[in-house]
Amino acid sequence: MRKFKAVDAVCIMVLAGIVGFFIGAFLDNSMGGAILFSMVAGFACVVHAIGDREE
Repeated sequence: MRKFKAVDAVCIMVLAGIVGFFIGAFLDNSMGGAILFSMVAGFACVVHAIGDREE
């Protein structure tokens, strides 16, 4: 079992938010891009956590 799965997920979402901010700024909607990228990364982390459960 890996420790710090939640910390990994938060770091991934923060990095995705930063990338989304700059891509969104290029497209004239910086906060929208940051929110979109963070939500997509968060959803992917949740799906990965559900699929990686140990029973």
